[in-house]
Amino acid sequence: MRIPLRALKAIINSLLPGFPGRIWYAALVCFIYFPLQIHAQTGCPVPKVRKYVSGQRTASLLGWVDNETLAADANPVTFSTLNAPIPLLGLTFATQYLRFNSQVAAGTPLSVKIIYPTNLLGAGSSATVQPFIYDNGTEKAAGVSSSVGNLLSLLNGAGDMELTFTPKDAAGNPVAYDGVWIKLSGIAGLAMNMGVYDAWIMQDPPGDISCNQAIDVLAGIRAGGVNLLSATGGVVNKWNAIDNDPSLTTYAQLNTGVQVLSQVFETVVFNTPAKAGDSVYLVLQDPGGGLLNLSLLTGFTIQPYLGTTPAGSPITNSSSLLSLRLLSGPGQKYVLAAAIPAAFDRVDIQMGGVVGALSSLRIYDVKVVSPVPVYSLTINGNLTPGPICIKDADKLKFNITNADPCAVYKWYSTDNTLLSTGNDYTPVITSPGNFTWYVEAIRNGCNSVVSNRVPVHVTVEPRPGKPLLTIQLNP
Repeated sequence: MRIPLRALKAIINSLLPGFPGRIWYAALVCFIYFPLQIHAQTGCPVPKVRKYVSGQRTASLLGWVDNETLAADANPVTFSTLNAPIPLLGLTFATQYLRFNSQVAAGTPLSVKIIYPTNLLGAGSSATVQPFIYDNGTEKAAGVSSSVGNLLSLLNGAGDMELTFTPKDAAGNPVAYDGVWIKLSGIAGLAMNMGVYDAWIMQDPPGDISCNQAIDVLAGIRAGGVNLLSATGGVVNKWNAIDNDPSLTTYAQLNTGVQVLSQVFETVVFNTPAKAGDSVYLVLQDPGGGLLNLSLLTGFTIQPYLGTTPAGSPITNSSSLLSLRLLSGPGQKYVLAAAIPAAFDRVDIQMGGVVGALSSLRIYDVKVVSPVPVYSLTINGNLTPGPICIKDADKLKFNITNADPCAVYKWYSTDNTLLSTGNDYTPVITSPGNFTWYVEAIRNGCNSVVSNRVPVHVTVEPRPGKPLLTIQLNP
């Protein structure tokens, strides 16, 4: 409800008699502003974005770091490589320090993306991460260090991994930090190397952003029913699954290799969480050009996550949530869609692990698709299936029936002119004919459409003419 300014001033004066006139405006700001902020944060939270580290340095003892600047370039595609050779007399190590441009408040989760090699399995304590603060220009440990293996809780997996943790001291209290160092130590009889892509925290964006965009990919292998050291397979051209190629000619390919009981995975990370009820949309193809159906996708699994927490149960080829349809055109490409019943910001696509599973699968595209607006047509508030008479045209209204409380609906003409904003729209019709408008939804904090723009049609019939009465005499 909107309260006129004069009426609101009268309310305040009645509550606070004698309140100084010069500063009542401050009370007005408090009265209006804070409830709106609380509602925006609790009911429709603004999506957060990554803030990457802004600088780095390295330190080593008989080890070294290749391409060190690539771990602080705000690019999730590129990485540095820490190298720790076999120690001959004593210890070898390579350390990379990644720093933010300002101190990070205590309680803020920190993420580091790495390449976890198979030879680090069982020796995860040789790789550690340590938050730090600056003390007179020197990096000083802030809180406790953590083993990479413990952070990942990896039982049997290798490849691209994301470590996310909240830096704390030994008593479990969150600590502030300026950055994080990653240290790789050599092990007797074994040379070690590990890739470091980048490190980041999540923060409020400077303004509205393009939401539900794929921004990162993790890929690798899992042991499944075999020892990981003997597992085969991998993912080729993993970034092609999110390259937004409209022609669908580029693809990532998952290969289990000769050891079909191993598993390969590709995890697609989105820049903002999708809402419960949104769908994940994949374009797939059998490299052999064969026909696909759900029964052939044995060993194929989609697991949505919100951060590191599973968003519901794994979706398999027997799930009622899945649908598969053939795309028109050459190449036997298929659209696989699954409605996700919980909020999620990434999907883990896994293949293999069972006898009879496909040995290869191509992924051309991975997207989040939100429900399209559904509308009803009413005349004077009463539902009508359509066509309407011109005499009722000024009583016509379209109403969104599946309204998202965290979205704004925009109505457009066929020439893309914005006509109205809101959950309903009353068009101006002055003549009979066939009319089309369009409606789309834009969610809170986003500047991009979260559903496909859908057409809205109505047919308006002319007013009936005066009846012509013919009198016929009986013959």
